[in-house]
Amino acid sequence: MAFRAQAGEASADPLTHVHATGVGIRGDGEFVVKVYMFDVPSVQSAASVPVLSKPMQGVSVDVEHLPIQVAFDRAAARKSVAAAIANPAQHQARHRPVPAGVEIGPLGGKFVGTLGCFVRGGDGAGPLFILSNNHVLANVNRFPIGTPFTQPFSAGAADTIATLSSFEPILFPAPGSQPRNVIDAAIAVVTEPKKVKTGSMLNIKKYTPHLLAPRPGMVVTKAGRTTGVTGGMIRAIRVRGVQVNYGTQQAPIIATFDNAITITGNGGLPFSNPGDSGSVILDQASGRPVALLFAGDGVTTTACDVSVACARFNVHPV
Repeated sequence: MAFRAQAGEASADPLTHVHATGVGIRGDGEFVVKVYMFDVPSVQSAASVPVLSKPMQGVSVDVEHLPIQVAFDRAAARKSVAAAIANPAQHQARHRPVPAGVEIGPLGGKFVGTLGCFVRGGDGAGPLFILSNNHVLANVNRFPIGTPFTQPFSAGAADTIATLSSFEPILFPAPGSQPRNVIDAAIAVVTEPKKVKTGSMLNIKKYTPHLLAPRPGMVVTKAGRTTGVTGGMIRAIRVRGVQVNYGTQQAPIIATFDNAITITGNGGLPFSNPGDSGSVILDQASGRPVALLFAGDGVTTTACDVSVACARFNVHPV
């Protein structure tokens, strides 16, 4: 068995720091069970705990550090260091027609996110929608249906391109209730179809709007408002118990997510930063959508399965 852990402060009971598990892959292609900790103990301490040091049903275990993730919505207009392939400034500019992968924001609002992709109803008929996050399009359950969104962010009413149509509520703990979430997603109906460009994602050479299941080890790319086009790899899927902060560091508001996907950027650089929330993550080889980006910690990016998000709203990418 190949046991791996990042060194950290040892704990009398390392299991108290375990908060999430998932299905992952190592550099040599071996599939493993990922065990995520808020505070990773030393290799020696972790190895002394049977459940962390022994294979689970013949599958090796990797212990890794995964801190509380932060919902990436409150982006400031600042430079960003990431695994960028294309100029991020292009993703913050005004575009007509509007492609996917560019910034959007609520009319008169103070935060910004990314237009993930365009979608239509399952039968291919009916209106055209934008797919992004709940916390981008619905402001974490707060915005009323019909809230207008502009491209670019902070533009005037004349640059409105869509209005909030539907969102999956994000559930938070309450006395006697510990709910789990699986997606952070919402859709907005396009109000000016002639002003948008379907089948296109800014600075992405290959975009094929047909859903694909994510898998550990998949090489991926995305176009986001803050970091532009970046490349990375899926480290784990089906991650249960990911903690995501929708508040501030001083006043955290934590939601728990299952069936999450973790990604790291190429060359040790971030795959995403604040403002990239809502980006649709693509399999680099085929250009097909696999995930919807919604959180991170500066090292790891967290996403949900875009197929689940599309099924929730009965839509498909176009």
